[in-house]
Amino acid sequence: MPLTSGRPQRPRWYLELPLLVGGYLGFGLARAAFDRGNPAATRNALVVQRVEQSLHIAVESSSNGAMLNHTTLMYATGYFYRLCLLAVPVTLVWLYVSSDSYRRWRAVLIAVTLLDLPLVWLLPMSPPRFAQPGIVDYIANTDVLGGAAAGVPRAGVNVLAAMPSMHIAWTTWCALASWSVLRRRHQWASWLVWLFPAATAVVVLATGNHYVLDVLAGAALTGVTSALWVIVLGRLRRSTRQRRAPGAAT
Repeated sequence: MPLTSGRPQRPRWYLELPLLVGGYLGFGLARAAFDRGNPAATRNALVVQRVEQSLHIAVESSSNGAMLNHTTLMYATGYFYRLCLLAVPVTLVWLYVSSDSYRRWRAVLIAVTLLDLPLVWLLPMSPPRFAQPGIVDYIANTDVLGGAAAGVPRAGVNVLAAMPSMHIAWTTWCALASWSVLRRRHQWASWLVWLFPAATAVVVLATGNHYVLDVLAGAALTGVTSALWVIVLGRLRRSTRQRRAPGAAT
């Protein structure tokens, strides 16, 4: 379809919305189907615990324990954990309305989400609240926004998929996409968006949902995927310019 201006044309929202919602639901079903059971997940979790202890980065127990005597902090981090991923659709809508880079960041989000599936299959992982003694699942205990039911293994939900942390992968995506747009006009203020994945990292550790290595893997998943997309997109653009250049072979 020809463009009426120099701005890239956005996809029609009434086609985009059902595709994205359906894709997310399909992702959830696929992730649940990749549940390989507790023995492998616990075994991998114990390996991660030993690696973190050898690297002196095993802070899950101390982070969790610091919350247990502070009811306000338990509820605050519980609500943050349960609600923070609403930032993903909010960021998508904001990009759609205000940025020409919507298609790019939507593609990165889809790639990050799809790449999680083989990782979950290859490396099932019990979260600290299941596999590490002393960790208290206080989101379930306080039943924050249905947290008690969400923490129970059941059909259709894979609770043994802590590696990588998709809370971190998706909130890092939100920060990276927002930063890439805001830095053009608000260079210094744009760095504030990185407080969001940083706060998410603190919360997923304190609530006993992820290990430090899960956090690092989630951030790396988004960072590497974004970098590869930039490289591929750059090569495609150069190739297109070369074909359109005067004197190019036809």
